[in-house]
Amino acid sequence: MKKLIIFLAAAALLISCAPKPKVVWTEGVVNPETKRATQTITLVDAPEGTDWTLWFSSAIISPENIEESEATIECYQGPSYKITPMSRSGKDLVVKYFEKPFKQQAEAPDGFILEYKGKVIPLEVTYEFLPSERVPDFEYTHVEPKVWDMVPALKNVEPKEGTTAVVEYPEPVFVQDAPKAGWYRITLDGACKVEVADEDAAQYAKVTLDNLKRNAGSENIPNMVIEDWPDLAHRGYMLDISRSFADKGQLLKMIDLLAHYKLNVFHIHFSDDEGWRLAIEKFPELTSYGAQHAFPVKKEDGSFVEENALGMSYGGFDTEVVNGHISKEDYIEILRYAWERRIKVIPEFDMPAHAYAMIKSMEKYAERTGDTSYLLSEPEDQSEYRSVQRFTHNAINVALPSTYNFIEVIFDQVIAYHNEAGVPLPAIHVGGDEVPHGAWEKSPACMKLMEENGWTNLRMLKSYFLNKVLDIAEPRGVKISGWQEMVTDIDPVVCERVKKSLLSVNLWSVRGKKEQLPYEFANQGLPVVLSNSTSTYLDLAYTCDRQERGRSWSGYIDERRTYSFLPYDLYRSIRWDDEGKMRDIEKAPEGKVELKAKENIIGVQAQLWGESLRNFDHITYYTFPKVCGIFERAWNSSPAWEGTLKADDPLFMEQFNAWYSTVVAHEFPYFEEVGINYRKR
Repeated sequence: MKKLIIFLAAAALLISCAPKPKVVWTEGVVNPETKRATQTITLVDAPEGTDWTLWFSSAIISPENIEESEATIECYQGPSYKITPMSRSGKDLVVKYFEKPFKQQAEAPDGFILEYKGKVIPLEVTYEFLPSERVPDFEYTHVEPKVWDMVPALKNVEPKEGTTAVVEYPEPVFVQDAPKAGWYRITLDGACKVEVADEDAAQYAKVTLDNLKRNAGSENIPNMVIEDWPDLAHRGYMLDISRSFADKGQLLKMIDLLAHYKLNVFHIHFSDDEGWRLAIEKFPELTSYGAQHAFPVKKEDGSFVEENALGMSYGGFDTEVVNGHISKEDYIEILRYAWERRIKVIPEFDMPAHAYAMIKSMEKYAERTGDTSYLLSEPEDQSEYRSVQRFTHNAINVALPSTYNFIEVIFDQVIAYHNEAGVPLPAIHVGGDEVPHGAWEKSPACMKLMEENGWTNLRMLKSYFLNKVLDIAEPRGVKISGWQEMVTDIDPVVCERVKKSLLSVNLWSVRGKKEQLPYEFANQGLPVVLSNSTSTYLDLAYTCDRQERGRSWSGYIDERRTYSFLPYDLYRSIRWDDEGKMRDIEKAPEGKVELKAKENIIGVQAQLWGESLRNFDHITYYTFPKVCGIFERAWNSSPAWEGTLKADDPLFMEQFNAWYSTVVAHEFPYFEEVGINYRKR
């Protein structure tokens, strides 16, 4: 017995001393002919045999681009990939594939997990990138800001002699014949008087007084008269909490930050393929399943199924932002907190595409209850497709009556939440973007619907879907919003109906020929919120520096680019290209659609998508300070330099230097004070 104990102890020691597998990801040199780079995943000290799998999350890796190796790479679902060994020739497993080189190092695969003998083992990863030089930020000339310089800039300031001590915020006087919504006037002449057009203006005046005291460093503020108002009715910020969850405390923190910049719309992206984040009482599976990520269950035949939760997401399944949801109580608190600061919350539930999480969740609901009257999928549907983000089975079936039963419940629940909170519901955003090619093509229900109506084009299914959504929204008195695809290529009769119930449409894809879409939509009478990927997508990296965190598919966005954004002169909005070179903007509008319905450009909105976020520090880093330019342009839509024909026009440079100096001198210390992570120069 003693010898057996010694043997077992020695065996245990050997096992504990055995090297733990780890991953080395290596970036290769770009082939000048193919423009591709060989990338290598090496599993060091791989388990013996081939009865294991290596999982990771990544941007697209095309199976046809995998070089000969001892393993296969397969896209499981969305960003989740798995490597399956086929044979072994050494203790390390090496897999090579060739793809377009990453512009940003943050795009490299991550979340590596080894599945071996029923165990799930997160692995350490070492990255070996090619050498890259740091890219300097744009240059600017610092100008010492005045006490009244802030973001967004005040429209009219008339300085006076002396100072006024502002200890408490004075009771505002409401002016019945105020010139504009949101207008306010602050008079400091030994006393402090605040005149406002409405409750919104009272909030903006308070923020301005807080900033004056902050900038002055005391309660004694130089005397002046301020008149100020917002130019655009919709000044928004969208946060994607489907792909990277932010909890109640973090959302409240963001609301404080948005209020500081006089925003009035917080657009929360609650659902996408990667998760459903708002509790719905009738459908607990939406959050018990659809807001959770776990390693898939391995079946006896070696296949994997998402049995108890969605599978891996960006970064794996154990980062701090992949799991979690907002409860009813949390949502009501968020609504009230925002409304106290005159910010309206627009909830988004993306459909009919980007719906993998809700589809799978409702299948689980049907399994538990036996109730199929809310299913979003048709078992007989054999349509084959992958979305842009590599998801299958992510478009809800628009021909099923159960789909609209589900949407009715969601609308009623959200309406009830807002009513209980006692705050307005501006609209329910239904997404409407990026329906994958191939969706519905082999759905018996969809084919039957088309045959009954004599339709030969699948696009009519989108028009049918919109009509059915309006059948739900209109009797409830609820407006809808959507991304540009929602109202693109739909039946003209349906489009006219949509206009009557449409709060706004977010124009995002504006590259190339689509650059004219915002003005085309506005001229057609659609209420446009400019959400241009080339100027307002905060998840794009600040610069082309490869070590800078962020994405690059629509270019790079820094403070100079956001400040340069021109709602009424879009074609001249980008004055410097992605490499920092000046663009010739003089003839940029030639031959392009002219804006004839300026009144239909109702707002500007910043977007932060969550694919590359891994924590709340990333959220604030991506947002600040680059978002300051968007906030500036939402409030002051037509700067004095609008219409200048050279990128470095002296008037532009003068005003940009003054504005950016204000950001550095006044906003950077504010970020430090409130304790958020931000990008420093």
